[in-house]
Amino acid sequence: MGCPHPAFVSSRYYLDRIDESIVDVPPYEADLHPVMKYMSATKGCLGPFTDDEIRAIRRTYFAMVSEVDEMLGELVATYDRLGLADNTYIVFSSDHGEMNMEHRQQLKNAMYEASVRVPLMVSGPDVVSDRSVDEVVSLVDLYPTFMDMAGLPHPDDLAGVSLMPELQGGSADRPDAVLSQYHGNFANTGEFMIRRGAHKYIGYTGYEPQLFDLDKDPDEIHNLANEQPDLAAEMDTALRVLVDYEAVDAKVKAYDRASYVAWREETGEPAYEEAMAEILPGWGDREREKTEAWLASG
Repeated sequence: MGCPHPAFVSSRYYLDRIDESIVDVPPYEADLHPVMKYMSATKGCLGPFTDDEIRAIRRTYFAMVSEVDEMLGELVATYDRLGLADNTYIVFSSDHGEMNMEHRQQLKNAMYEASVRVPLMVSGPDVVSDRSVDEVVSLVDLYPTFMDMAGLPHPDDLAGVSLMPELQGGSADRPDAVLSQYHGNFANTGEFMIRRGAHKYIGYTGYEPQLFDLDKDPDEIHNLANEQPDLAAEMDTALRVLVDYEAVDAKVKAYDRASYVAWREETGEPAYEEAMAEILPGWGDREREKTEAWLASG
């Protein structure tokens, strides 16, 4: 389903459901982290925005969410009408969030809550209703959960832990931290995040880390990495237990270079030049030199 998803377009029917007066303008840090500054530039989000423009963008996204909400309601109503509610699980989640002009960014790709935190709502025949669980869980937990819902055995060495104990009102022995990572065209280096309780730590190869206390700073404006070096070091160690992020980043970048070279050789001249001129406005000698320097850096 393409909603909510780029291109961000909604109808007057759903826009009218969103009270414009309560659409807020998120705070914006004065000094962007270098990786986030690069990301904002690649997304075309570094330019100035008026408050009205920001509210209009956010309202459109909220309208699209309202549309999804209505679709889900129709689905649930159909299950009830068909008498399937007593033997059917409904799991509502997503693969990623949407920045929606938080930190003046669109799309996903960042490790801020707006991007990495997703909805997770479950109903079913043996699921406790009207219960909210505050445990930090991950999308990798869904696979063993689905297996349990279907009554199927699953390997004990899975990365994820079934959510069924919590869904049934109990608790589970699960890791106290979750991991997220991103490697893509919107970032100039790999992003590796560990979330443990209220604390979030983001490691960037070649750049300073970010550390946030989400209880005290839910907007993730105040980077605590330099103010609390002991906690930052502890979180970095915990992250490295899960992933050798510098080694992974080096492997990804080597793959990127090799793939680029293979594509350039396969494309050939002048098709390569034509493609780069279309992909990168202003493609010229300066960009060619930077590209060759990037390839040589590996």
